[in-house]
Amino acid sequence: MDVFEAMNTARAMRFYKTDPVPQELLDKVLWAATRASSPNNTQAWHFVVVRDPEQRRRLGEVVAPLAERVKGFPDPGNQVDRRTLKGAANLSATLGQIPVIVLVCGRNVYPAHQPQETMMYSAMYAASQNLVVAARALGLGAAFTTLHHLGERQMRDILGIPDEVYIGTVIPLGYPDGPTGPVSRRPVEEVVHYDHW
Repeated sequence: MDVFEAMNTARAMRFYKTDPVPQELLDKVLWAATRASSPNNTQAWHFVVVRDPEQRRRLGEVVAPLAERVKGFPDPGNQVDRRTLKGAANLSATLGQIPVIVLVCGRNVYPAHQPQETMMYSAMYAASQNLVVAARALGLGAAFTTLHHLGERQMRDILGIPDEVYIGTVIPLGYPDGPTGPVSRRPVEEVVHYDHW
């Protein structure tokens, strides 16, 4: 599949099969992530790839309480938001069963004389997006999440992530157990302004 089809059909996947992801595909996805842009080509990202069942189970326990919270949310009144809430509840309830969980991390190193977090996050988020699109192109599903905010200290302790390393995203990765795209987006004409707002 070409890159445009991959981008157009790379829905945030929140339902996964438990089939393992072959190392060859995982290597390609991680390679794609490291092709992303970074300030001054600093490439200050790091990827914690969690495949061990026990480690995944422990991460799943950190985010599992979100599933019950989401189920208690009021009905949003439309099918799209209902589907999103159902997916969020499922993802948080089953994270520990997903074959691969990738934490995209980074170091705040640029510019050297006065590092700025925005620079670091721009690199982590670019790498995360490349990872998501590459996963879709290879027939996998992924989701760009910030689930670490539900229990960052616990996740750091489980995975041994140093305090000076930032966590940008937590990306579940596996074979989709639900429909892929197309993604639902506003028309380009509504958001693009040529030469002047």
